[in-house]
Amino acid sequence: MKALQALLRLRGTYIGIIAAVMFQLIFFSVWLTAYDGVLDRTGNLAIGIVNEDRKADMIAEEIKGNMPFQTKQFSTVAQALEQMNAKEVSMVIHIPDLFMSALTTGDQPSIQYWINQANATSSKTMMEQVAAELTNKLNAQVSLQQKAAAAGAIEQQLSQLPVEPPVALAIGEAFESFTKTIQPEPINKVINKTNAVDQFSANLVPLMVIISSFVGAMVMIMQINEAAGAIRTFHSKWGLFFGRQVINVAVAFLLPLLTIGLMKLFDVASGESFLPIYLFQGVMFLSFLLFAQVFVYVFGNYGMVFNILALSLQLVTSGVLVARELLPSGYHALASFLPATYGADGYYTIVFGGNEGALFTNIGPLLLIAGVALLVTAGAVFLHRDRKSVSVNESSLVMEP
Repeated sequence: MKALQALLRLRGTYIGIIAAVMFQLIFFSVWLTAYDGVLDRTGNLAIGIVNEDRKADMIAEEIKGNMPFQTKQFSTVAQALEQMNAKEVSMVIHIPDLFMSALTTGDQPSIQYWINQANATSSKTMMEQVAAELTNKLNAQVSLQQKAAAAGAIEQQLSQLPVEPPVALAIGEAFESFTKTIQPEPINKVINKTNAVDQFSANLVPLMVIISSFVGAMVMIMQINEAAGAIRTFHSKWGLFFGRQVINVAVAFLLPLLTIGLMKLFDVASGESFLPIYLFQGVMFLSFLLFAQVFVYVFGNYGMVFNILALSLQLVTSGVLVARELLPSGYHALASFLPATYGADGYYTIVFGGNEGALFTNIGPLLLIAGVALLVTAGAVFLHRDRKSVSVNESSLVMEP
């Protein structure tokens, strides 16, 4: 009981209990508000349409009318795919040339759907479902139109001929038998999955890296803060500040070697070369470290609560689980200020490819976030009182080997 009483007198005990409670409160609050009404915001997503057959304008308009998304018209497939790789559209629908001619001659033309696999799993699944539903609707409409057109043509011809009623009845029965031979699915769908990878586990890499990197940064910052607190009476606040930043930089640019090695070990292939991956991963982890340490410098151990909030927000807004366009406007706007947004985008490029230069494009915002976080931290250090003292023996606080 004495040990229990001693533990209950320590502030750290209550900080741990508060952390457990806050994890529940924050994750429930953030995730359930962020993902509430996701399907009501599908209109924020965009798809591209390429119509190469001028006679199929009616089909193209039918596609637009049946789409719950925004639509963008492109003149070529290459142009549309470029925009899809840039994440401007989530899917490209291609109506090829001579599409209507194939329908009228009884052939089975194809509508091609291009879906970028370097996207949130929910978005990819949604696009495949929409492609299937759209093709089914078009097939039902075209099949009815073909039957109606054939019936009208036969009736017109019969009305112009002196046909006896029994003969007309026989012709009608023959026509009915003929209409049954009309294909119920006159249009074929072809789904092209761009930037696809063979391993299902590769889909989890962006999420896994975001979680492991930021949680690792949180824990590292907290432990170094504890260590720095133990020796702060022996060193100036600025000396400890610069020392901690050296450790941050060193760890940030050593960790990518482990990450790249693990990707090789588990056969997670990438079309990017070693140097861009190394630089991107180093800058990403550095931004996580500097971002996480802001709250610890400003709020001390209670900063852990804010880091739990930051973790939850970044998992929601990074786009690895649900596309950012489907989130409420507040969460969507917040994503631009969080490092995981750019980390996830970069890792989709590392694992899936398709967006050349995306790694270096995302390094810029990560450096900006890291720089702002470092300035805020330096401001907090400036406002803190220096507790340096030479009256205590520092060696008494150092662990024996």
